[in-house]
Amino acid sequence: MAEADNHSVKNLLVSFISLLHSKDNINIRNVRLNRIKYMLIFPLAPVFANMQGTLFSDSIRLFGLDAMTLMGSAYCLGAGMLFALAKVKNLAVTTRIFASFTAVTYIPWLFIPESPLSLLLAILFMFGLGGCAACAAFSYTFALNNTERLLGAAAISFFFALNQIDSGLSLISGFFNRFYLTSLVAGTCICLFLYNTNDYSEVERRPKAKLNSALKLMLYFFIAHYFVEIFYTYLPGASMPDAMVANGAVGVLVVVLTVALQFITKRSVWNMCNLFFLAMICTYILYFSPEDSLFRYAARYIHGFEQMGYIAAYYLLGCVFKKHGDFYTFKLCVVTILPSSVLSYIIPGIFSAYAPDLLPHAATITSGIIFIIFILLSPAYSKHLFFAEWADDFYCADMSEAPDEAEESNMLEGLGLSPREKEIAALLLCGHSAKQIAEKLGITTNTANFHIKNLYKKLNIGSRSELFARFGTLPRRTV
Repeated sequence: MAEADNHSVKNLLVSFISLLHSKDNINIRNVRLNRIKYMLIFPLAPVFANMQGTLFSDSIRLFGLDAMTLMGSAYCLGAGMLFALAKVKNLAVTTRIFASFTAVTYIPWLFIPESPLSLLLAILFMFGLGGCAACAAFSYTFALNNTERLLGAAAISFFFALNQIDSGLSLISGFFNRFYLTSLVAGTCICLFLYNTNDYSEVERRPKAKLNSALKLMLYFFIAHYFVEIFYTYLPGASMPDAMVANGAVGVLVVVLTVALQFITKRSVWNMCNLFFLAMICTYILYFSPEDSLFRYAARYIHGFEQMGYIAAYYLLGCVFKKHGDFYTFKLCVVTILPSSVLSYIIPGIFSAYAPDLLPHAATITSGIIFIIFILLSPAYSKHLFFAEWADDFYCADMSEAPDEAEESNMLEGLGLSPREKEIAALLLCGHSAKQIAEKLGITTNTANFHIKNLYKKLNIGSRSELFARFGTLPRRTV
């Protein structure tokens, strides 16, 4: 038993250290200008949801709950319930309908003084916005490449951090908040109306996907970062001007640091995940110190690392779903997981209303447990995500899509080949050269030859002619 425990600990340490040295590859040359509309689609949601402290006073409540809880819950419910109506072929039309509903509920809110009625309109607005964001998340995932996904998530975080600074400094009094929101609403609606079904129509033809280990691990971090981050918004003083300026200023720096980690050091998003958890736990621990103390001020600055978690979560969401998911798997996750994420608002909202003194304890304990589970899952993240057979896609322009050729040929099943090797074997049988395979999959020719050598060894053959002799040929596809 002791030997097994030692082996598990050693495996955990080896996996963790290996993950710290894992790398991605992001190149600015991979950005396509005609995909900007999919990169800039998320900024409004986090900004509006986290501005309730400046838009609504604590006295404005409905059903006994504060504005943050109600708006956040409406956003999650809208994302799940409205996206359930969407299909790939009508997604562009669906997004325009959701955008119109969002604008119609937003405009009257602008002119109504703070009141239960204005909060009700904000709830309806957030419900519609949730549907917009769910459709946007689908396009963000399947219409963008790796570099575009990273920069898209970074742009959203950058907008949010700037908004915190301006709100805290009150540069243009209360008018700025609504003016800023209006510009974001307009930008969101314009982007949604520019959606082009052809940019992601191939998703409809993808083979049926399963919720495999890679998707489950990605979803764990995505949900976990929500639960960890939301608690802060409910902490005393989180919406105070000095706290917002501190949080926003560090947030801007963190966005720059995050992009640098990818463009310069090539470090994996795994490192961002860990830094996010550590920063949030440190923030909550420091909140046990007295108000106006140096440690409490430090907590407000450290919390700016929330932006790193947001960027990492959406980047992983897009990459892993692009590789392993399809429309129906994506819809299943959105329709089931986002409505359940209402709990991430309800739980801290209840603590804030009925046991505010226990809120820092709940935030710290929850974040600690989630982070420990994340670390314990290091071997799984190493095996199924960052060092999986397909992990070299993180070092390519984009995640390669599901291998249609390999799926069409049952001849390659049951031979002990990895998914990547089956993919390459199918391309070889279609008549592609190693160079063409490398270009198609976005990998180097050396990497393609490495996989070819391995699959030949597993099949106990020595050349392409032997491969053709054993399996015949598949119809050649255009590269």
